[in-house]
This record gives sequence, C-alpha cells and structure tokens, in this order.
Amino acid sequence: MIKKLLLFALVMFPVISFAQETRIAYVDYLEVAVAMPEYKQMQDSLRKVAEDIEAEMKTLSEDYDKRVAEFQANQETFNESVRARRIQEIQSIQMSAENFQQQAAQQQEEIQQRMAIPIQTRLQKAVDEVLSENNFIYILDAGAIRAFSPSAVNATPLIKRKLGIQ
Repeated sequence: MIKKLLLFALVMFPVISFAQETRIAYVDYLEVAVAMPEYKQMQDSLRKVAEDIEAEMKTLSEDYDKRVAEFQANQETFNESVRARRIQEIQSIQMSAENFQQQAAQQQEEIQQRMAIPIQTRLQKAVDEVLSENNFIYILDAGAIRAFSPSAVNATPLIKRKLGIQ
C-alpha cells in the first residue's frame, strides 16, 4: 500500500508541478484591434470609399429613373425601333448599375483585407512580445473561449500598453 502511495506521489508530482507553472492568458483581440489608431484610419478610409460608391450609385439611379420616366411618358409616340432601342438603353443602364455595385462591394472587401493586414501584424507582434515577456504558455482569443479559469490572466491591458493604447 505504501509503495502504491509513493508511486502515485511520484507520478502526480510532475503533473501538479506543471499545472502550477502553466501560465495561460487571454486577450480580447477585437477590443484591442478596435482601439488601435490604424483601425480608425481603416474605418475612415472604408467610409470614404462607401460614400464615393453611394454617390455614384445615386447618379446611376437618377439616370435610370430619368430614362424610365422619359420612356413611360413618350412610349406611345415612339415607333417600334425607337422603343426597342430605348428599352435596350434602360436595360443597359440597369445592368451597368448592378455590375458597378458588385465591383464596388468586391473593391471594398479587398481594401478592407489589405488594410487589415498591418493591423493584424502589429497586434500579433504585441501578443508575441507579451507572451514571451510574461512567460505565458498560451494567449488565447477571448472571443473564441466561453469560460476562463480564475488562474488565467487577462492579457488585454498588457497588450494595449505594449501598443501604446489607453
């Protein structure tokens, strides 16, 4: 019996020792990213692009509405070939607006992805530095974790400080 207890103690000592040394931290990546000046610049740039797109869409919509109203007002006076050409023009404007809207959405997504890379890189560098400076084993994303151990450390303030964010 004593041999079993001694064996159990010898096996459990490293496990208990490792568990006590394991330092796990978590960070709210979204909170940190949103607080970064680069994020605000990205949002301002995306807002400007969206405003430009909206202005162009408004112009296309007004042109389309004008052409449709003009067609409806005069369609009975047009001969068949003029009516067909006007319908084709209206459909062309509509297709052009749809294509522009699709291209604009794709452009916005590409701009956002391109502008997010330096933010992600800078944030990851800060996380890596905090990880090594504080001897953490892991720094987990708080957004992906449902529950934390009371022994887990909230590294969000440390990472914000590393980035110079208040």
